[in-house]
Amino acid sequence: MTNRDDKDLQNIMQQLSEVPFRDELKSRVLNAAKAEDLALAGGRRKRVPRTWYAGIASGLVAAAAVIGVGIGLERHDAEQAAHQASATSASVSFQLDAKQYGMAQAPLQISNVRVGTLPGDPKDSDVLADLTNTSDKPVHESDIFGVLSFTPAGDNNLQTGENWLTFVNGPSGSIAPHQTAQWGFHPDGSTLHAPLTQAIVETPHLRFYLAHLVPTDMADKVWTKSPLDVSQVQVEPRVVDGRAQSVQIDARLTNRSKSPFPLSSARAVIWFASSPEQSFLSDGSIRFMYHLTPEYKDQVWPSVVQPGQSIAVNFRVISDNQSDFFNRMAHVMIINTPQGGF
Repeated sequence: MTNRDDKDLQNIMQQLSEVPFRDELKSRVLNAAKAEDLALAGGRRKRVPRTWYAGIASGLVAAAAVIGVGIGLERHDAEQAAHQASATSASVSFQLDAKQYGMAQAPLQISNVRVGTLPGDPKDSDVLADLTNTSDKPVHESDIFGVLSFTPAGDNNLQTGENWLTFVNGPSGSIAPHQTAQWGFHPDGSTLHAPLTQAIVETPHLRFYLAHLVPTDMADKVWTKSPLDVSQVQVEPRVVDGRAQSVQIDARLTNRSKSPFPLSSARAVIWFASSPEQSFLSDGSIRFMYHLTPEYKDQVWPSVVQPGQSIAVNFRVISDNQSDFFNRMAHVMIINTPQGGF
């Protein structure tokens, strides 16, 4: 996708302004074009997470880094590495009817999460981070998945909940053992950017997990299903254009518990699978995370679901006209927001 393509797609979006879209899939569309490097001259713009190797982890540099580490930190790092190695080997198969999903942190040290600028993007419209592979094996893009979320400007506390969140892929290619790479992503959440400058005005948070489940007693984070049963999942087209298409995902949520359930306490995990065994953990799926409360004027449903009550909800997404949503199986799962965020 070239810069001209980006501008044309933005024009299409403006022309379709009467159709409210979810921003997560728009972000996926604009991040779909891959390139081998970040050079823009005469090339394609890479809108997926970027990786620049920093070369920090070999020879004397690594040795010098170790010299300055205290015994307590070394013990902590060793314990963390042992835990991650154990979690890596203790894989649990994904089951749609499971009540809980154990997530293990990826063997990556995430540092310097910041707002910045990737080549070709507006100033300060991207999220950048430094990722260091703390293991003795390469970390490939398919080995991990990430969750990028945002809290209001100046608020670093995910305990109170995020304003916007989305799945993200790991760095394209791989990160060699003990090497550091720079990761970048261009989010398109409507509340994230200043209207005139496109600069991000909220605080980003980034986590990466292994792309397989682990036993819950070994997990760093446990995702627990809410008491909301999901049924009648359907995908319907909304708008088709030369480059873009909009689809709506309809679903019915039923509260099977004996207590009222506030929708603000959970998030929707949605993925389009190309095979029966493919889950939202796979980078081959098309995946999203959503808030459950209505976002647009024509979306109307209660904010609290009473015991036994069933409500209809919908999620709106946009993609390019090559997306194969209708050749995939759509899944919707409602996950309680874990303590400390996703």
